[in-house]
Amino acid sequence: MTNHDGTTPPLRPDPAWAVVLSEVFQAPLVLAALLVVLPWTAHGSVGALLWGVAAALTVCGVSLATVTVLARRGVLTDHHVSVKEHRRPVMAGTFLLVAAFLAVNLAFHGPVEITGLLTATLAASAVVALVSPWWKISVHGMMMGGTAAILPLAWGPWGLLFVPVAVAVCVSRRVLGAHTWPQLVAGSAYGVVFLGGIYALAAG
Repeated sequence: MTNHDGTTPPLRPDPAWAVVLSEVFQAPLVLAALLVVLPWTAHGSVGALLWGVAAALTVCGVSLATVTVLARRGVLTDHHVSVKEHRRPVMAGTFLLVAAFLAVNLAFHGPVEITGLLTATLAASAVVALVSPWWKISVHGMMMGGTAAILPLAWGPWGLLFVPVAVAVCVSRRVLGAHTWPQLVAGSAYGVVFLGGIYALAAG
């Protein structure tokens, strides 16, 4: 698109609010927060807190650090893994990390909240790995939908306060041009139905 004088107008910078929401509520950070907060609020013990911290560092810390390093080296386009063809190997690695810690959690009778979250995450990883090479389903949407379903299960009506945040994050991804509305709706719906459902079954 050009101006009337034939020049190209400068690109508008992405809205700061959209960038902040997209970065703060990316899936590894949200999952890490859930892994720490849900067991601690449910049990109120140091042991539950330590289990959550260990799970967050193993599953989310390692995967996020790996993706960040690969993005900086140019192997990946960015830490959101925007190119859909790159998502399958990333999700396969995440799948292995999640499965390994889930096995440890089950073997040593860790908090059921961690079992629920990691089981739900395995389902999400499998879907993203299968679908992403052909269609860029929104991982942000999936995580927001799942969290919006999980928090009311864990905290009752107070958990519904997250719903406007989830909607705002999905809107931010559309504003940034990262996803289409169908990709966001599909990801969010999957998160609500399957992640929320799996968490309820595994942790309930």
